Amino acid sequence: MRINSKQELLPPLSPQPNSASDWIEWLTAPLPGRFMLPATGLLIMGLDWLCFSEEAATLGLAIPLTSLVGFIAGAIGTYHLQRKYGLDSRPIAWLKSLFAGVLVGMPLPLGGTLLGAWILTQSGVMSLKDRLWKDRLARKQQRN
Repeated sequence: MRINSKQELLPPLSPQPNSASDWIEWLTAPLPGRFMLPATGLLIMGLDWLCFSEEAATLGLAIPLTSLVGFIAGAIGTYHLQRKYGLDSRPIAWLKSLFAGVLVGMPLPLGGTLLGAWILTQSGVMSLKDRLWKDRLARKQQRN
């Protein structure tokens, strides 16, 4: 490669690409040490918050319906994600989907429980925080 004497070589903006496809790949890429995909962990937590955040407004009367909807949505979503992106076999994906469906269908808040923390750490969602902080610090260092 011929370098012109008047050409200034600039360092890359960040050590990691920050495009949307990289985030999607991180959410759906299976890794050997993960029990579930990060996308599956986000699905479970999101459905739990969506289904049971309004229970105070209905005075608990909608619990049977939201539990059933949460179970079905959690099971179908987990099965789809684990089969398509996690590359799990049918029996393994079915067991994970049953597990996720039961977790989402329970009318207890998962976000503040040990079980919720286990889902977040096992699926890799907790590393998302580290990744975001690393990106933020890299941008801050570039400005200085």
